[in-house]
Amino acid sequence: MVGVDQYFYELMKKILDSYNIIENLGDSKDDLFILDVELTKINGLLKVLLRKSEEFSNKNPDFSKLNKKIQNYFDNHYFTSELEKIKEIYSEDPLRVKSIRNSVVYSLQDEKLIFRIYEIAKDLK
Repeated sequence: MVGVDQYFYELMKKILDSYNIIENLGDSKDDLFILDVELTKINGLLKVLLRKSEEFSNKNPDFSKLNKKIQNYFDNHYFTSELEKIKEIYSEDPLRVKSIRNSVVYSLQDEKLIFRIYEIAKDLK
C-alpha cells in the first residue's frame, strides 16, 4: 500500500503545485498563457486521479468522496473553450484575465475539491 499511497500523494502534490501557481498569477497576457498550461495539467491529473481512485476506492474511503467532487468539477467547470476565446480576443485585457483566473480558482474550490485533495495528500504523506 505504501507504493499506492506514494503514487496518489505525488499526483495530488502536482495538482496542488499547479493550483498554487494559478492562485498567485497576475493579470497579464503571459499569466493567461501560464494559466492555460497549469489548468491543462490539473485537468489531466484530475482525470488520472479520478480513474485511479475508482480503482483503489476499496483501500481508502476518502477516494469515493473525492471521486464525486472531481466528477462535479468536470461536469460543471470546464474552461477550455473560454480560455481559447480569451487568449484569442482579450489577452491584452487585464480585467478579463483576472476574471477567468478567479473563475478557475473558484471552480477548484467548489465543493472544497482542492481543500479535500490537500487533506488527503497530507494524510498520505
